[in-house]
Amino acid sequence: MKRLKITDDHGFTARKLRKEERKINDASLRQRVTAVRLIMEGYLGKEVAEMLNLHRQSVSTYVQ
Repeated sequence: MKRLKITDDHGFTARKLRKEERKINDASLRQRVTAVRLIMEGYLGKEVAEMLNLHRQSVSTYVQ
């Protein structure tokens, strides 16, 4: 399986995303941000899907 990549042109770091996660009240949005952050930290899409109880295609969609 191909490793998911996130570009650096958006200005966010994993650390900034973690701070933003704490401010989000909507559970589904928070889960999406968490998935993206975990990919940025180097986890595989399959691993993130298992951790967050998501389908791996959902994780891929969130990253896109």
